[in-house]
Amino acid sequence: MMMIVYVALGVVLGFVLLILLAWFWLKWKFRSFAARFADEFASAMAQMGGMAPPLRIDLEPMQEADWSDGDKADLITETLIELGYEPDGLFEAYAPLQIEIQGFRNSQSSSLAALYEIKQVDRLCLDLVADLSDGTHITVSNAEDKGLDHPQFSRLIRLDHLDLSEPEQVREMHARLLEELQGETTVDLTGQKFEDNFESFWAREMDWRMERGGVTTEEVIRISAKNGEPEPSEEEIELAKRPWKQQIDNFITDQIRKDYLNNTNMSGKEWEETLDRLVIVHEHSEASHLIDTLTDTICYESDLDDEDDDDQEDPYLKAEQELNQIFRSEACVMNAFHRALDLLPSDRKYTLQTTTESPWKSEIYLSPKYYDEY
Repeated sequence: MMMIVYVALGVVLGFVLLILLAWFWLKWKFRSFAARFADEFASAMAQMGGMAPPLRIDLEPMQEADWSDGDKADLITETLIELGYEPDGLFEAYAPLQIEIQGFRNSQSSSLAALYEIKQVDRLCLDLVADLSDGTHITVSNAEDKGLDHPQFSRLIRLDHLDLSEPEQVREMHARLLEELQGETTVDLTGQKFEDNFESFWAREMDWRMERGGVTTEEVIRISAKNGEPEPSEEEIELAKRPWKQQIDNFITDQIRKDYLNNTNMSGKEWEETLDRLVIVHEHSEASHLIDTLTDTICYESDLDDEDDDDQEDPYLKAEQELNQIFRSEACVMNAFHRALDLLPSDRKYTLQTTTESPWKSEIYLSPKYYDEY
């Protein structure tokens, strides 16, 4: 989770998008509309349904920004240049909403700035960031606080009363950053690229979020309270957590699968066949996905049987209920999976291929070739 020290702009900007997406998911479930930056954001997101942000992101260079308020963007840019910030790339990204980002570098104060706008929101925001030699960073931002936690390595100062409509507001943010940097040792920006730092610290932020399992119960309750909602039920809390857990599970599973296949000497045909038969379980696996996989394996022959017998209990439902009971009774998903393996028929056992301890504890199994005949 802890990466080597870089300039920390990306983690804060990434966190802004993270909060936007998390918060909308909760509000979509609770049926009211507001947003981290503005109420309009929820309207833009309402057509997209619940989601979680990507755990990795790529910035794409662009030639010209399409700001909703070009005059304000010019005012902010001119003021930043007066303060010693030099433009350092114009980019767009999708997370999954489109965002435009103008990066800046200030060699005098060893700090970076990001002027950015989420296109579905149409509000310009500004972050001023300096990375410190101890691996932490300081950020001054005009973004609102909607209730999500932020990492221990981030010292975040919010000036959310500023709408950036006057040069003095940009200068106030810069002055506050300089004040916070007194007595601190900053990281030299020589050779640093805005886009590399952004992508690296997005990954660092997401790694921190993955270790927590996504959005937490406390965050769900806090966000609901900040927006005047009644305390969410256990079911609503789990609904809010689900897309985050699925995103984390998918990302980690993909990484483990790629590493395993890249380090295995197989022909193209063997690689193709093995890919379809791999069963990967790790400490952040989603129980529902594993239950589906195990149930399919247990009930394979029943699925092939076209004869209906109303007097016989549905074998798929029976297996699913038994597996659900096992996974609910275990705090650790990997322990539950080990118990569930005992339910596999003797001719459909999984074969353990390898285990990993870092960066994630995991086990990789191969389902029998017989099961590959679908």
